[in-house]
Order: sequence, then C-alpha cells, then structure tokens
Amino acid sequence: MKFGAVISLVLAWPGLAAGQQVRLVLQLVELPHATVTQWTTGKALPGREIHERAMKLAATGEAEIVETCVLVARSGERALVESIAELIYPTEYDPSSPPNAVAQGLVDGNFPAFRYLRPADVITNSFETRNTGSTLEIEPMVGRGGTMVDLRISFEMVDRAGLATFTEFRDPWGDGSSRMPIFDTREMTGSITLTSGVFELWNIFNPKPAAVPAVTTRMMVFVCADVLPTHEMK
Repeated sequence: MKFGAVISLVLAWPGLAAGQQVRLVLQLVELPHATVTQWTTGKALPGREIHERAMKLAATGEAEIVETCVLVARSGERALVESIAELIYPTEYDPSSPPNAVAQGLVDGNFPAFRYLRPADVITNSFETRNTGSTLEIEPMVGRGGTMVDLRISFEMVDRAGLATFTEFRDPWGDGSSRMPIFDTREMTGSITLTSGVFELWNIFNPKPAAVPAVTTRMMVFVCADVLPTHEMK
C-alpha cells in the first residue's frame, strides 16, 4: 500500500494573518438505479436535498457509502492526496528455449521428449504498474466574502475487477495459466462552484462499467467545500 499527499497548509506565525483554507469532503454513495433516476428526472432537486436523502438510505442499509475523502487546501493553491496499492503485472511473454534433452529428442525422433514442453514455460519480458485505489486533487478559490468556493477538482478510483485467462494450463506442477488483470476505473475532472458548507451532486458513475447484464445500482458523487475560519496571531 502507498499513501501520499501534497498539501499546502498555513502555519501560524506571530503578526501573520492566516490565509483562507478550504476543507473538501467527497463522498461516493451507491444507490438503486431506479432511485437515482427518480431523483434526477423532472424537477431538479437541490444537491443538498439529494445528499440528505442518500444519507437516510445509507442509515437504513438501502444505500452504501463506498468512499469518503477529506482534503484541506489553502485558497488558490493545489492539494493532492492518493491512497493506492501498486499492482505490477506482466504484459508480454516470450517462449523459453527447450532443454538440450528436448532438442536432441527432436533430432533423434524421440517424440516422448515432448513431455518436457509445457505451454506455461514462457519468459515474461515486460511489466506494467497500475495504481489501484483513489486519487483526489483539488484547487479551491474562495470568493464572495468566504461564502462561495470555485473549485477545480480531479478524482480517480481504480479497482482490480478480476483476471482474464488467455492461456489455461494445469499439470502435476500446478496451475500455469496466463492471466491479465481487469480494471474498473471511475475518473472525473472538472470545475464547480459551491456554496460553503453545502453538499452538491457532482457526478454519477456506473459502478461496474463492463458488467453484462448492466448492474442495478449507480454511484452518486457528492462534494462539499467548507471555508474554514481564519485566525490572526498577535
């Protein structure tokens, strides 16, 4: 596991007025697809009301809070936090050279020598690294006397959904199948203007993009930016 953060904070210093800071809360809530469609069809409901309804369903077990990220940044500066696991996996293979006994067997016509050849006898010559987990980057700008926040935000969540088998092989030595990971990615980058302290619906994800048949839930993404009080040290 890897946890990292690039954060700009204000340190108290005598005679220095602290700059305005913003605390961002991002929540992912998975709800029934029919409920999401009902809330987002027809008359537009305020984001605060949709969030309150989602929290009530989560309290009764009818919805699930999938992720909560909290990050503090100074107005006008960037902050980045990531909670990831680095998954290293092979991407290219080369066949291995047969042992000398096998090569001689082929020359002599001793076909039983083929027992030394296994489809799993390959050499991995290329690897890739994929970060699984969540990454959040924000750049808030406080305006209108601290009541509004113009927010630039980028969020990504990657899960390993499973393994795809390309070559299946088992023998007395074990399972020598060749497999590659399948990833589910949910990613969004954009800008939004928020009222300080008020949740807003930012986006809706399909929790399993490759699922067939389609999943019966959707994942709502809520964001809230609180302008924190500042203090002047004397």
